[in-house]
Amino acid sequence: MDSLSTQNLSGQTNRLQLGAYTDPLLGTVRAETYAQIRPVVVSTIVPDNAIFDSLVLQLRYDFYLYGAPGETLLDFTVHELTEEINNELIFYSKSQVAYDPTPLGSGRTIINATYFKQELEDTDADSVMKVRIKLDPAYGQKLLDAINPEDENYTNFNLFKSIFKGFAIIPQQADKIVGISSDNVNTVLTLYYHSGETKYTSLYSLSQGINFTNISTNRSGTELESLNQFYSDFSPASNRYIQAGGSLVTKLDFSKYYEYIDTIPQLLLNSVELNIENQDVEEQYPLNKSLALAMLTNNNRYKVLKNQQDTLDYISFGGMAVFGIIANPDLTRSLFAATDQGDLLQLEYSNTNKAYRSYPTLFFQKLIALKEKKYPYWALISSNPGPGKAVNRTRFSKDNIKLKIYYTRPTSNENK
Repeated sequence: MDSLSTQNLSGQTNRLQLGAYTDPLLGTVRAETYAQIRPVVVSTIVPDNAIFDSLVLQLRYDFYLYGAPGETLLDFTVHELTEEINNELIFYSKSQVAYDPTPLGSGRTIINATYFKQELEDTDADSVMKVRIKLDPAYGQKLLDAINPEDENYTNFNLFKSIFKGFAIIPQQADKIVGISSDNVNTVLTLYYHSGETKYTSLYSLSQGINFTNISTNRSGTELESLNQFYSDFSPASNRYIQAGGSLVTKLDFSKYYEYIDTIPQLLLNSVELNIENQDVEEQYPLNKSLALAMLTNNNRYKVLKNQQDTLDYISFGGMAVFGIIANPDLTRSLFAATDQGDLLQLEYSNTNKAYRSYPTLFFQKLIALKEKKYPYWALISSNPGPGKAVNRTRFSKDNIKLKIYYTRPTSNENK
């Protein structure tokens, strides 16, 4: 699919991603972060004789990790944006903003994959891991000189962001992608200065403006090397793939299902199972925990409500399709398959069975009821983790996905 939004919005996981790794199946995946900065308090009065001390960017890791095992270094640089971010736009995994190639500072962290995994899974833990980067004093002095509660260039964010455009955080040495909690109090830009014996700080938020992740993939030398066009059907020889941050989906075509049910009058479904069995598990490439079914149009776009007919299609599903269930700007307007409770229909992964499995019986019964206008095309996408907030991928043999239908012919007792 086309670029997936990675912009952090309220009501969803606020995560920036940073780093790179090489996946033998999907190639090299790289994540860069872009963020505006905004004064937390604009009423600060700086003493006339204030002296600049330092400017420190602090990033708090949220323990999400994808890539190489073990303990390795993540080196990155921080750059000043030279292009203003347009706050009227939505930013995507392929979005980039121009920045000064000369870094304002650099950071280095030892990333332990085992520790990150433990902390991510430990929901009761309150561990905090952060990295502090000292930035160029000249930039810090410029920021100090700008503090003025009577200057609209400082107090009006629309003017402030045209002068202080924000940062690009670019990986240099990395074999993992990690998550940064953009809305955590420990992710902050701090300006330190003093007047006489008195020390002061001014804080700048990375979450009160636009912030997003650029995710790029170089698939050279992989089974997907020739996959270089959006919205196009592509059939690898052996496997099928779903990648959260790469906007890679597996398309399901239920045309044969429609053809089969047309041969059986008054078909009544007893049970339907959709599963992906014999699922490969690789420790350094965690699977998507659950998958959802998003409706596709004939030209491989997500089905969204654009006109009255779209609305009528949505209503006709009678609760067996949900609208806007995944908190992502691209998908909040899309239609998804639903359960009989009106919840998002998901294929949950089971560690015990090594399989994704779901029982969408009433959903497929609804497809029969609506067969005069068929809906054959659906995309298997990652629902956990949410699209754009991770780079998890799922790979499975094309022969391992099954739709099992158990039905009754009301006019006879014949079952299958």
